[in-house]
Amino acid sequence: MDINRFYSHPVVVASEIFAAGWCNLNCKYCYIPKTDFLKKIHKSILERIEDGTLLEELKNTYGENLTSISHWGTEPTLTVGKFKKFYSDAIEVFPKLEKVMLSSNFMTNPNNLIKFVTEILPTNKSLTVDIQVSLDGPPEITDNNRLGGASDIIMKNCLTITKAIADAGTVHRVEMHLKPTISYEVLEFLADIKNLEYYYDFFDDFMLNWLQAGNNKIRIVRNCDPTVAIPHNYTQEDGINFYKIVLGQVELQNKKFKAIEPPECNYYGRFLRILRFRREFFTKQKMFTCSAGDSCMAIGDKKNSLHSCHRTFYADHDEYINAAKEHGLEDEIMIGLEKGTNDILVETNVVFTDDEYNLIRSLYTNRAYHDFSAHRISTYIAFIKELVDVSQISDCYKDESLAFLLGIILQTMECPMDNVVAHGSDVVPTLGILRLLGNGAFENILSRILKDSRYI
Repeated sequence: MDINRFYSHPVVVASEIFAAGWCNLNCKYCYIPKTDFLKKIHKSILERIEDGTLLEELKNTYGENLTSISHWGTEPTLTVGKFKKFYSDAIEVFPKLEKVMLSSNFMTNPNNLIKFVTEILPTNKSLTVDIQVSLDGPPEITDNNRLGGASDIIMKNCLTITKAIADAGTVHRVEMHLKPTISYEVLEFLADIKNLEYYYDFFDDFMLNWLQAGNNKIRIVRNCDPTVAIPHNYTQEDGINFYKIVLGQVELQNKKFKAIEPPECNYYGRFLRILRFRREFFTKQKMFTCSAGDSCMAIGDKKNSLHSCHRTFYADHDEYINAAKEHGLEDEIMIGLEKGTNDILVETNVVFTDDEYNLIRSLYTNRAYHDFSAHRISTYIAFIKELVDVSQISDCYKDESLAFLLGIILQTMECPMDNVVAHGSDVVPTLGILRLLGNGAFENILSRILKDSRYI
């Protein structure tokens, strides 16, 4: 049943696992309503971890080629204590395994993560443990997204966890990084340069303390530039505010911070990477898309279920759809659920490994997205031109070469799974992202890169 039997060489080498079905928070921008049916899924996941079903399905799906496992679902630290036998066996079953990753809200018991790194993971093999910290910014942002006092709790737990791992020592290479996310509500706040400076000063103070809590066995990434919450039906005004944030980041690059990297738009680096490897854009297309359904696939909570990525973990549960409708999720996701396009998502991106026909069909659909750059970009350009015609983005994108470049950076932000839910097709973009980028932000990114002769 090894999925790589469909390829001439191992392609699918990373797996996301449905590691937790419950979360202790109900964050504003989360697309998963926290209702009781999640507890049932959580219980089922615990059973699959403890009785060996999860490991067996990984073995059957990936063979010996697996190099990376990442914990997803809702809040992974709620179950990490159950993985001792799993990883003890996993390093034997998967001799190439080298990386374990998880993202946490850092508002559960810090001992869960400390013990995971120092006791649960095996000590007879060195792994890279990548830990993502969901801290969105100062209290005005984080507490508003999560709950009152959240920012202080997250920082305290992060320092506690880092120091404990450093003091205990570990054979593993621990990497930790921040994942700040800003919602549409925050764009206007950060568009004011004084508030943006306050945002970076907050992270600078925290980063200084964080670096002092670690040691040379723990690599702490000093970047704290925000990503935007997607999907969302961002407006033209949101795009203008996003442009002001980009301008503010450029201005703050002249300020001397104590610990963080100089501020920069998160998407500047992503576009720069494309330019550096531009000669491969139409020959090694999958280098420039997300790994979902390509080098990485995901193991769900149902027997032998295979997902394109963790985004679809709840999509095949009717209880989720009903709860989402009752909860009233915002924007394009809610519209998609009402239209029934979630059914298309499940049909094309959630399959069972023992159903060979539908498995091949799903792989074919994913390859069509990843391997046909010209098709994606031409679709994007059509929508970009339409937005120009109705004055939703800058007139400069009447120029097809600029529309082409905007289409290229778009795929560094979009999620094909969200595209399917919103519009029924993985190559039809959510228009909010185009409005966000196309009202000055991308023009600024492009002009700055073109002024640097190293990138021409």
